[in-house]
Amino acid sequence: MTYSQRSTHPAAASDYTYLEYQIGIAQDELSAAVQAQDKPRAEAIRAKLAELEDKLALLED
Repeated sequence: MTYSQRSTHPAAASDYTYLEYQIGIAQDELSAAVQAQDKPRAEAIRAKLAELEDKLALLED
């Protein structure tokens, strides 16, 4: 997603808000993967989630 696409999305008022939005999506995807017992997908989503949370932590500092 490009910045212009991201900035027109209602949940993307800032990078902080955008990251929170992406974390929410990743958490929903993780729940679905866990429920489907898709371990490889769940691990990939956990890694993505950790990366997003790290980026969010950098913005909070």
